[in-house]
Amino acid sequence: MIRIICPGCGSKLGAKQALAGQTRTCPKCGAAVQIPSRVPAAPQASQTFAEEQAEADQHVHAATEESLPAHHWPERLERNHHYLICDRSKVVAAWQDNGGGWMLKTNAGLLSASRNRDQLPSQGDFRLVELKLETTETGRRLVGIASYQLALRWALTSLDKGDDAIASKITGLGFLNKEQKGAVRSAIKELFMHQLWEHADQVFAYLDNTDYHSPGTC
Repeated sequence: MIRIICPGCGSKLGAKQALAGQTRTCPKCGAAVQIPSRVPAAPQASQTFAEEQAEADQHVHAATEESLPAHHWPERLERNHHYLICDRSKVVAAWQDNGGGWMLKTNAGLLSASRNRDQLPSQGDFRLVELKLETTETGRRLVGIASYQLALRWALTSLDKGDDAIASKITGLGFLNKEQKGAVRSAIKELFMHQLWEHADQVFAYLDNTDYHSPGTC
C-alpha cells in the first residue's frame, strides 16, 4: 500500500502499489492525486496500515483502486463544445467550432491567434476550460464544465498550430480560483447567446461557490 496526502483537502489516502506513477482522483474532494512511482520500503511494525490510519485520524479514507478512478485528458477538442483559456485572473483565449480557430481575447476584441503569433506568451500558468454542450429539441444547451492544467511553457504558442494542438499541452486536472471562476462566468454571458446558458444552473452554481479544489461539474 502506498501512502498519499491529497494536495486538495489534505486527506490521508492509500493506493495499491500497482497504481504507482498514475494520477487518480481524491474520493473526498475530487482533486487530482499523483501516486508516487517510487515507494519507500514498508515499515517493519506489526501494526497494519489501516490501524495506523485509524489511530492517526478518525476521518482517514483509505483509497482503493476502485475509489481512485483514472482520468483521461481529451486528446482533441470536442466539436460540440466551447473552450476558454484563463491565466490567473482572466480569460485570454476562446474557441468554438466555427472555422475561425483560436481567438485571443484582448481590449480590442477577439483577434485570431494564428494571425497574431507575436501576442502568444511562451510561458505562464494557464487553465483550459471546457464548456460542455449538448443538443436538445430546443437547441444547444450548456450542461457542464471541466478545467485542465496546461504546461507552464510553450502551451499557448500551440494555438496557431491548429485547433487541437492545445490538447497535447494538458498536464492534468485544473482547479479554478475565485478570479478565474468570475472571469469564466462573465465570458459565458459575454460570448454566448442567452439561450445557450440560461438554464445552466449547475454550471453557475459551480462558478459561484468557494470550492477551489474541484475541476468542474458534469
